[in-house]
Amino acid sequence: MARTVVYERVHRRNPLGRLNTYLFKKALSAIGGLIVFACCVLLLERLLRIFEVVTTSTRPASDASNMIVSLLPYYLGIAVPMALMLGTIITIDRFSRSSELTAALGAGVSLTHMTKPFLAVATILAIGSILIEGWLQPLGRYRYRTIENSVKQTAFSAALREGTFTTVGTRTFFGGTAKPDAGIGPIFIYDATLDENGNETGFRLTTANKGELIVRASGWPVLQLGAGQGYQVTDNALLSDDIGFGGMSFARASNPTPFRVRGNDEREMTSSELFENRRGDRSTEVDRNTNNATLHLRIARTLMLFILPFIAVPFGLNYGRNPSSAGIFVGVVFLVSLQKALEFAQTLGASGKLPPWVGIWGLMGFLTLFAAFIFWKSAFKMGQPPLTSFAQWVSHAQGQIRSTIQQVRKKIRGETEAQSV
Repeated sequence: MARTVVYERVHRRNPLGRLNTYLFKKALSAIGGLIVFACCVLLLERLLRIFEVVTTSTRPASDASNMIVSLLPYYLGIAVPMALMLGTIITIDRFSRSSELTAALGAGVSLTHMTKPFLAVATILAIGSILIEGWLQPLGRYRYRTIENSVKQTAFSAALREGTFTTVGTRTFFGGTAKPDAGIGPIFIYDATLDENGNETGFRLTTANKGELIVRASGWPVLQLGAGQGYQVTDNALLSDDIGFGGMSFARASNPTPFRVRGNDEREMTSSELFENRRGDRSTEVDRNTNNATLHLRIARTLMLFILPFIAVPFGLNYGRNPSSAGIFVGVVFLVSLQKALEFAQTLGASGKLPPWVGIWGLMGFLTLFAAFIFWKSAFKMGQPPLTSFAQWVSHAQGQIRSTIQQVRKKIRGETEAQSV
């Protein structure tokens, strides 16, 4: 009776139990480390693009930092499923190699019971995924595009310091070498004239012997030109009379054009906004099929996190004296293929070739059946782990194919010898 009371008290304090708590800590550390590592690797590729953008900014460090922070939710959405898959496989693989899995199974602990800590981690990640993919990603994407647009509007300030031709919008700027009195020159500005269809109908040329770049308190630069001349070229290639001036202020970005309102792209809409627009009557920029396909994809990616542990645990199992590490490779290929298939299903739904839910939830149904089959085979059937059985089947199939080829060769040789005799 006393032992029962003590057990109940311990169980209330730790509902997972000691073994599952141990697995939970191991899985949490492995998955957390993989998320950080994956985000760092994914950001390295984007950093090159960010550095190219902010090199022409008046505040490169601040703009680069804000752009990186804005991109973090996007890369977290990619890293979380991959980290859950690989972290679970690695944890179970280490648990198997150290013979702890054999001892646990021998003590009567089922594989279903040992999957609980991975489901607990998946629950935590799913709650975070709802927030990340539903709100942080759309807002971060829009903020990134806003900062990029702002940097491009001030791009000519840094371009003039470089002494090279740089095009910003419809204007091309060139600033010569720096002068002793902190000025730059000569200055050349080419400004194209566009019609309503965006076709060039002429251009204006502005030249000056000297210019000085002044950055206002707001951070927007103004180019103060000295004495110079201006020319107008029309569509008929007629050069109008040149206009001389003693001084001119060229405030290209002193009054920046505000970026468009958020919601022009379905990827900038939050999940609540997508749900409100599911009938296509709230937004004129995003059609109904595109809206609903995006909403279904976000829901499917969140629910997928609850299914992945039932696939990753069998992939990480290793019995016998010759353990295999194929689970990590197979897990990566499987998850990448699944992500691409979901994106393809979303594309079909957005284009109207399929109902928005058919392709995505069809794949999710297949994934659920596959997870149920592979976990049932691992937890309730005696035999080798799924990947080991698959490797043996492939080896047996290769042997059968080789044997068949050899028999065919012998038969062909026998017929050839008989014909020659």
